[in-house]
Amino acid sequence: MKSELIIIGAGLGAKSITLEGVEALKSADSVLYDRLVHPDVIDMIPDTAEAVSVGKNPYAKNCIRQEEINSAIEEHLKRHRRVVRLKGGDSTLFARSLEETETAEKCGASSKIIPGVTSASTLAAKMSQALTDRRTVSGCVFITGHSKNGDCPYSFKALAELGLTIVVYMGVRNGGYIASELIKHGMSGNTQVLIGSKLESPEERLCVTTLASLGDVLATGDYDHPATIIIGDVTG
Repeated sequence: MKSELIIIGAGLGAKSITLEGVEALKSADSVLYDRLVHPDVIDMIPDTAEAVSVGKNPYAKNCIRQEEINSAIEEHLKRHRRVVRLKGGDSTLFARSLEETETAEKCGASSKIIPGVTSASTLAAKMSQALTDRRTVSGCVFITGHSKNGDCPYSFKALAELGLTIVVYMGVRNGGYIASELIKHGMSGNTQVLIGSKLESPEERLCVTTLASLGDVLATGDYDHPATIIIGDVTG
């Protein structure tokens, strides 16, 4: 029978993984899970399934490379009928899911992606806010704090002029630079910013600040990876 790769977005905890995700996880023959998957979700992995951690540790010298994860997927698909790739947050945002479905395709296996609740939605809800408001902010832009090469290859002029909410994932290291570029290109330094670090964990930290102060807040070291930053007046 043809093997199948199922990529599940596990949300930020047992309360934000979808019912479809739970059902698929319980039927797994093997599970390759990320570092950021909540322990309560890992506990859902069946005792009969082979479970392997393939989590990345950002900026660590011994951080596992995506090519190694792809190789692990290929190896597990050769030995198991149903392989689950379990990821924190949503499996369609900055999750490298397409690289992994392409790996499955090369192996002759089928693939399926099951989304989860992303950290931006969780952070906004925790602060009784929203990412959009039809009266003031009609859209939202998702960016990463660094590209594959480690830089921020954006047109900050375009971002500043959009008038939309900007969500920055993985932005702790470059958040100050992003803020200064947005201000330089016309965004008000008084624009409100939400920061959420290690959401849904005992070390969770939340902050409301301004764009002008974002760099200083992040420089304190109080907001560590993983963190999500929401920039925009809809938060006000």
